[in-house]
Amino acid sequence: MTNNPDIFSQKFNLPYSALTIGGRLKMDWLLNIFQDAAAAQCHALGISGFDMAKKNLKWVVSQYRIQIHNAIDWMIPMVVQTWRAPWKNLYEIRQFRLMTEPKDPVRTPSLLVTASSIWILIKAANNRPVRLTPHMPASLMTCPAQESVKRIKPGADLTHVDYECSFPVHFLDLDLNEHVNNPVYVRWAMASLPDKLNFEYTPVSCDVIYQKEALPADTVLSRTSIHIDNEMLFTDHVIVRQTSHEHLAHLMVAWKKTGNKSLFHMTTTS
Repeated sequence: MTNNPDIFSQKFNLPYSALTIGGRLKMDWLLNIFQDAAAAQCHALGISGFDMAKKNLKWVVSQYRIQIHNAIDWMIPMVVQTWRAPWKNLYEIRQFRLMTEPKDPVRTPSLLVTASSIWILIKAANNRPVRLTPHMPASLMTCPAQESVKRIKPGADLTHVDYECSFPVHFLDLDLNEHVNNPVYVRWAMASLPDKLNFEYTPVSCDVIYQKEALPADTVLSRTSIHIDNEMLFTDHVIVRQTSHEHLAHLMVAWKKTGNKSLFHMTTTS
């Protein structure tokens, strides 16, 4: 465990609500955990969404790269960590770690999930990016990131569509910025797969590129193409606005075959 004050840490147990059939982890739950940890740190630093709203600004996430390294047991004590750094005064790079909380302080915690993300500060009036320096405390700009995270380039439209679902935007899908919250796009992508594939495979990596906002009263189409290679499933997803067919998000997910055995085991007591 680190004592670095620039790293925000929060302890919790994997809740029952994070699991689906067979004890599998809900991918959108991971993004909720990341978002909540980032918001808690930003609140402590005075740069939360509420703080920026007072300046007519908004934080928006541009992308996530998520890797699931190890199985997660229900009710296991865990720690989520996050830290941020500005990149060339253009945007914030935010990293995440999810790991076990060792009972013995000498033991090394098991790394469960890692993720990197890019957060952009935009004007609320026109959704255009702004430079960070005029709007951030000077103390938060003194240690910029030494390397940028790899920018994910959204691909072209899918070469073929194996599955498609439509979803109306509901009030509970919306966030403080009055558009659809970023974990919802992941839920829409996962929900477009048939139950059989969702049961037989579990995600091990997920790249998400956010392109445009889904808004109140929208209906979106979640389109998916699949490729199976031995024991791995690879899915390519686009979320589009039904009326205009604008691309709202692009996701690429790699899945590990588990059959009837869950990657995320239930902890039992005798």
